[in-house]
Amino acid sequence: MKIHFREQYGTKGEEILYVTPADQSNIVRVPLRGDKLVIHEKFMLFRVLQKIFLPKGYPDSVSDDYAAYQIYDTIQAFCSTICGTLCTHAILKSIGVGSENINAYSATVTWILKEGSGHVGRILFAWWQGSQLDVDSKKWRLRADFLNDLAMGIEIYVLPKYPHLSTQILCGSTMLKAVVSVAGGATRSALTQHHALRGNLADVASKDSSQETCVNLLASCVGLYVLTLIKSPAVLYTVFYLVVTLHLYANLKAVRAVCLRTFNESRYLIALEEFFRSSRMLTPQQVNGMERVTLGQTVSVSLNIRLGLSVKNLVDEYKSSSDIENIVSSFDTHERFIIAESKKYLGVYLHFDTRPQDVLKAYFFAVSYLQDRNQLKEKYWDIQAKWQEFFTQAQKEGWNIHTHLLMVDEFRLEWKV
Repeated sequence: MKIHFREQYGTKGEEILYVTPADQSNIVRVPLRGDKLVIHEKFMLFRVLQKIFLPKGYPDSVSDDYAAYQIYDTIQAFCSTICGTLCTHAILKSIGVGSENINAYSATVTWILKEGSGHVGRILFAWWQGSQLDVDSKKWRLRADFLNDLAMGIEIYVLPKYPHLSTQILCGSTMLKAVVSVAGGATRSALTQHHALRGNLADVASKDSSQETCVNLLASCVGLYVLTLIKSPAVLYTVFYLVVTLHLYANLKAVRAVCLRTFNESRYLIALEEFFRSSRMLTPQQVNGMERVTLGQTVSVSLNIRLGLSVKNLVDEYKSSSDIENIVSSFDTHERFIIAESKKYLGVYLHFDTRPQDVLKAYFFAVSYLQDRNQLKEKYWDIQAKWQEFFTQAQKEGWNIHTHLLMVDEFRLEWKV
């Protein structure tokens, strides 16, 4: 027997040999019958569902944290839809559906005002916090769902008690949901981009949409059944409280399951603290496990670091040309940044030719400076050597150092020593 080819679909798929038996001249296809193949033959439905709901090439085409994230994301979506069903029932009652005293026109006006508030809320929030959604995608993903639960809680608990203020209450809760719409959608896109390893962003996003649509359909049916069991406000409040609790827990677990390999300020400071303390580089899994996804940061700096400032800040602070020239001359002529301390912040001023790696390096120097104000002048080349060591170790541990998620303003400048 001569073996011509061995074939496998992905790393988890069925293995097949293409051979020519000793007594034949034609090539024969021979499946290797292992445990994986037996399982797949028994569960044909599983294979069909995998093709419908999972990206092509799963699990090789997505990041390692994809499955854990999707499991908890499915749970939270299921809970959110049930809560939404309960809220829809409460809203329809509040605007007078089923009441002879309320006409269709007044109910329509209330609904349009509610939707209009949501449109305004989306525009205002995107203007106010749009740039932060990439930087802290985990936190805003969690905050979005918390605000969504808060809005639904207002509609469940407050709305029935103040029916004469239903329009105002609905406008307020819809504005909260507008924040959820913007923040949730934007952070979902950021996380989808993280999961798509092969540039298959559209495939991952579409399959995620299919999963959510299926879950929402099932949850809507369950929600309708739950409505038939609710006979009193006490039962409604209890059911809502339990579902919301599970919803927030699943969201927290989903966000914690994500392992981002790009530095934002929080993850960068965690990695830098350990590196300066022990010269050891933490892995993305270790840093993500230590990162706070609720409020605050695990590691903070003694003075706020602001990147990409206007040179006007530098001139206003120091005024004297000799002082400013002294600051510029403290840095190597090939550097694409300069650092100068002000009363309320540490300013980092970037060159026109600054690249993402230069921004990471500038932040590294800024943190080093805050540890010892004299380091930049007296130990400049020692910090250079430390940066090279950090950069090399970060690459080795799997960090994406060709981009970053640090907040950087848009001012760029050129200077001469």
